[in-house]
Amino acid sequence: MSDGGLSGRDRELDRLEGLLAGAAECRGGAVVLRGEAGSGKTALLERVGELADGATLLRCVGVESEAALPYAGLQVLLRGTLERARGLPERQLRALRGVIELDGAPGGDRFLVGAATVSLLAELAEERPVVVLVDDAHWLDLETVDALLFAARRIGVGRVAMVFAAREGSAAFDGAPGLPVLHLGPLTDEEGAALLAGRAPDLHAAVSSRIRGLAQGNPLALVELAGALTAAQRDGSEPLDAREIAVLPASWRVRRIFDERIRALPGPTRRLLTVAAADDTGDVALVVAAAERTGATAGDLGPAEAADLVRVSGRRLVFRHPLVRAAAYQGAVLAERTAAHRALAEAGPAGGDMGRRAWHLAAATVGYDEEVAAELERSAELFRSRGGRAAVAAAYRRAARLTEDPEARSLRLAAAAAAAAEAGQVELAAALADEAGTVCSSPAMARLASVRAALEHSRGRPESARLLLVEATREVTARRPATGAWLMFESAAMAWDAPDPVAAVRDTRARLAGLDFGDCPVHRGASGVLDALAGDPVVGAAALREFAGYVVRTRHERSLSDQVRLHGWDMLLGEYQGVLDESVALEQECRAEGAVGVLPRVLLRLARCRLFLGRHRDAYTTAVEGLEIARDTGQRHLASLLCSVLSLLAALDGDEAGVSEPGVGADPGGRAGGELGSGVAPHQVSLTRAQGMLDLGLGRYEAALQRFDALTGGPYRHLMLSVHSLPDQVEAAVRLGRTADAGPPAERFTRWAGATGTPWAGAVELRCRALLAPDGAAEEWYERALTAHEGDGRPFEEARTRLLYGEWLRRAKRRAAAREALTVALAAFERTQAGAWADRARTELRALGAAPVPAGPDLAGRLTAQELRVVRLAATGLSNRDIGARLFLSPRTVGYHLSNVYPKLGVTSRAALGALDLG
Repeated sequence: MSDGGLSGRDRELDRLEGLLAGAAECRGGAVVLRGEAGSGKTALLERVGELADGATLLRCVGVESEAALPYAGLQVLLRGTLERARGLPERQLRALRGVIELDGAPGGDRFLVGAATVSLLAELAEERPVVVLVDDAHWLDLETVDALLFAARRIGVGRVAMVFAAREGSAAFDGAPGLPVLHLGPLTDEEGAALLAGRAPDLHAAVSSRIRGLAQGNPLALVELAGALTAAQRDGSEPLDAREIAVLPASWRVRRIFDERIRALPGPTRRLLTVAAADDTGDVALVVAAAERTGATAGDLGPAEAADLVRVSGRRLVFRHPLVRAAAYQGAVLAERTAAHRALAEAGPAGGDMGRRAWHLAAATVGYDEEVAAELERSAELFRSRGGRAAVAAAYRRAARLTEDPEARSLRLAAAAAAAAEAGQVELAAALADEAGTVCSSPAMARLASVRAALEHSRGRPESARLLLVEATREVTARRPATGAWLMFESAAMAWDAPDPVAAVRDTRARLAGLDFGDCPVHRGASGVLDALAGDPVVGAAALREFAGYVVRTRHERSLSDQVRLHGWDMLLGEYQGVLDESVALEQECRAEGAVGVLPRVLLRLARCRLFLGRHRDAYTTAVEGLEIARDTGQRHLASLLCSVLSLLAALDGDEAGVSEPGVGADPGGRAGGELGSGVAPHQVSLTRAQGMLDLGLGRYEAALQRFDALTGGPYRHLMLSVHSLPDQVEAAVRLGRTADAGPPAERFTRWAGATGTPWAGAVELRCRALLAPDGAAEEWYERALTAHEGDGRPFEEARTRLLYGEWLRRAKRRAAAREALTVALAAFERTQAGAWADRARTELRALGAAPVPAGPDLAGRLTAQELRVVRLAATGLSNRDIGARLFLSPRTVGYHLSNVYPKLGVTSRAALGALDLG
């Protein structure tokens, strides 16, 4: 290549050639090239483009000045492809049209655009392989990054190859999870010498050595430094004067060379290059039209092309290297840059991209300008409709900079902080919230308090978060009682994660005493949460029931994300079936609307409900899907929560390794809370619960009791994880012969079960009574417990009761009855994939001299979680395309999974799937 960037890059080129070969054979993949400017990333991309003969080539370059425009990169990358996207699901097609053609606003979140990108790439790949090349990816807007990384992680089965080139230290591509990274380090001295020998064979040896020292192994620096020498400097007869640049990094030395070339151009050409550098579209007609407003013409491109700085390819103007663009833009003075942006704003088509126009106007503005600020604010809301949370934050932030009125500026900064928090830009959100200061508007104050509290919580300071919300409640409630009630509700939720939750409840109540919230169900719900946390289940249950009903009745008055956030508090009452039914409806709505970003939280709640209800296989497949999507969408917190579910499932199955490593690549330091219905507990609480259940199932009762004592007696004793551990604590203590230690947890569970009134809790409470009863009375309690279990929807808990009853019957020498109870228990444990408990049942049966009946074939157990999801949908008659739309996979990936499933299940066609038992 012209830049010499391939010298010394044989290893990287081999990897990239392998990537192309894999894509041609339906083994798609992606890779990130990382290195400093001039290290050869662009040259490698050019070479990949040359090797991709016969493939559909899609390219874009990140542009610093456009990094705040949502989907600016995707617009360039995919423009012109949508006419071949007719087969996409309707919502996905509408989402892509909305962000690429700006044809209305899409109806889904930004990850729906990622799912649509997956589908579009798969559609294009049906004709021929697709190769996606992205240079300067570190300057891409965050929304484009989200969409492309989501796609890159989901193209494993397909004819798509994606290559991203980014500088070292770029946050978005800094070890992008799930993507391999090739680091382009400096060339060795020998490789540098070989490169110079090939490019400048007349170079004197001493001069070559001096240039290698200056270039520091940077290929572009080697080429450009050598190319800038005079003939006399090449042969060593004239000294090489590098004093001015000796202390600069190699990439900056190259920048200086490009700066000098640009300064040598005629004035109109320089102005045209500044306009081109400020534009991200590469549309040569737009660039020329804008440049004409600065006094340049199309003919002024000639000197820049002759200097090998740019080239025109079709309708696109392309800079030779990203450093040339940087030199053209950053080398211009402020007046030249503002003139370029104003020209681009004016040259855009009438009725075109309002957001791009607003950004160019903002970049052209120095000082305050309310008119431009208002246009930016309108753009921010347009960006919001397209799912561009980061762009919303950037637009409001820039609007605030242009705003002279202090209160209006604070309101815009508060809006920016809220959007930045939603986009996951934690540090930026904190800085904006601090800059916003105190705002007078109650809604803005409430929003700012919520943002600050969320940030404090994310930093591990839940008590600080609670106090922020409590103080905001005190400030807002007199003027806006309903807003105050919601703030109180948020503060109550934060109290669950406080170092001392009970003390936090007392403090919250004391600080908010005397406030008048009116007849507000949200206020009563908040009070119910505080009652439950303070250990008053009777009062708390009534209020929580009322609030849960209110949320369900008014669900359609809220956005889908708010519905998901508020739904499920009745899990605190143990009413899992009702929460499950509502969660299934929310899941269907998420899939229908393409709400990919919200879906992992719904899948988390579904997985927990299915786990509590003994539907362990369904809980596993749900948690795995949620974990995959949470990782793909960068939601590490939710990934940690979903791993907690997988840990507990592994514990029930007796899988010690799975307890500590439930998901490869999970965030072990993440917080395992934040989900309604289970409180907000540190990750260690969830892990302790899983380890305790593992110990109990394996008969390690002393270790189990120690763990359950820590759970139920520590500061998080009122969390659902801890409440669920009370019967387990009773069992472990009884097994150790320490019935006195079993009494208090049994009494506490009795109070909770009585307050909630759920059938399963009543059955388990009767089991605890059986464990504590003298032998003469135990049978009655076991029988009553089994009767109460009928229809309670908790097959695993019922099987545990039968196991304990069977053990008691064996000790009572009632062998036939014991054999019957243990056989039924064993079958239930096998159905629920509770291997540890199944082994206990088998041991008891063997002690009776009975051979356990082997379990029947477990067809579903032969499949991976993804295969099981696919095959269940296929069994209902859905097409590959429809299945892909629901699971955010390409149709080819769905077909791949089905082709693997058929031999595992012993079938040869799709039609045979419906007759199989895949429960």
